[in-house]
Amino acid sequence: MIILIMLGILFLCLIFTVPIAAALGISCISVFQIFYPGRDMVSMLAQATVTSIDSFSLLAIPFFMLVGSLMEGGGIAQKLVDVSNVVTGKRAGGLANAAVVASCFFAAISGSGPATAAAIGGVMCGAMQAQGYSKGYSGAIIAAGSTIGPVIPPSIPMIMYGITVGVSVSYMFMGGIIPGLLMGVVLIIWNKHVSKKRGYYNTDASESTTIQEKLGVLWRAIPAILMPIIVLGGIYSGVFTPTESAIIGCVYSLIVSTFVYRSLTWKAFKKALVDAGITSATIMILFGAANTFGRLLTMFNVPTMMTDFMFSVSQNKYVIMLLINLMLLLIGMFLDTISSILLFSPIFAPIAAAIGFDPLHFGIIMVINLCIGMITPPMGGNLFVAQRVSGSTFEEIFKDTLPMIIVLYLLLLVLIFVPDITMFLPRALGYIG
Repeated sequence: MIILIMLGILFLCLIFTVPIAAALGISCISVFQIFYPGRDMVSMLAQATVTSIDSFSLLAIPFFMLVGSLMEGGGIAQKLVDVSNVVTGKRAGGLANAAVVASCFFAAISGSGPATAAAIGGVMCGAMQAQGYSKGYSGAIIAAGSTIGPVIPPSIPMIMYGITVGVSVSYMFMGGIIPGLLMGVVLIIWNKHVSKKRGYYNTDASESTTIQEKLGVLWRAIPAILMPIIVLGGIYSGVFTPTESAIIGCVYSLIVSTFVYRSLTWKAFKKALVDAGITSATIMILFGAANTFGRLLTMFNVPTMMTDFMFSVSQNKYVIMLLINLMLLLIGMFLDTISSILLFSPIFAPIAAAIGFDPLHFGIIMVINLCIGMITPPMGGNLFVAQRVSGSTFEEIFKDTLPMIIVLYLLLLVLIFVPDITMFLPRALGYIG
């Protein structure tokens, strides 16, 4: 009864577009005022919120957000696009493939899907449309490529999942590398198929381009390419923690943007600080409220009830996992990735563990599923960012995005049924699940 009232208040607030963090707080306070009158729930909620965000690991979030903002404003994203263009060349869908490859590069530094869509889309959409790509398709490939952002490490959603469930963030990062690269591969294969049918070719990649010119592009991009090597290499070698790597990434991107590429203006620097600060504050407040909400769910035995319900439906672990992913698909259509992880990972992770799925493996599956949800209506945050930067209508972009959503979900099914793909690197580097 208490749970139904709490969830009812939460969904009622969401229907009336109350911010998620406020909706979570209102639902918690309302339940206590109804069933436990006399307690100062507002003070308890405030204290629980502050306590839950008092974590060294969470410091990585604002710094990784700042890295993405500095890359976008400091010209590093453009250098990654230039390299991607050289790699893909004058092939069918070459420019769109360059956008996917650039998304993988950008993902290896920023850890944010919307940031990937905005940065790469802002550079690539105009170029693709100038070469004959439709507005809808150019936006669709940017939207689909942006799903790679939170999967290839560093990843803000993986940080949130690791802290919430109690899985090593470093090993979560390792587990995301192969699935993230596979997402890029399947999108490139699909894009090549579509581009051949529609006649999308990279006319700017002249066949007469010399080796020296290509090497020149690569040489100028070396400082940008070194960033993910330094950030991720330091984490996996044990030289520094994910939080320390985020700070190093900020310092490195600031130095490269200011003194190497000389493209970071004072105005762009201030904007990067403000954008990163606002986004990080939003995430922290949300984390605090969701953490309190999750504690109440645990207090009222919701995870146990959900586990019992799942086992009453089927005893087959793959059927249960497919049911969980179906629920995540629906959740991802309405909630953003961070909110979904904070709210539902404490519920679904124990169920996955009970049926034999490693919490790390399930975390990667959950992040990928919810990231695909970010390009799925009616919410689809990344989809609307890509629509804006491409100048397309919703109908145009969704028509071309839908097949890519299907392709990504087919890959997700492979990752569910073949866990060794995800677990190979973590186990090779010492993870014991």
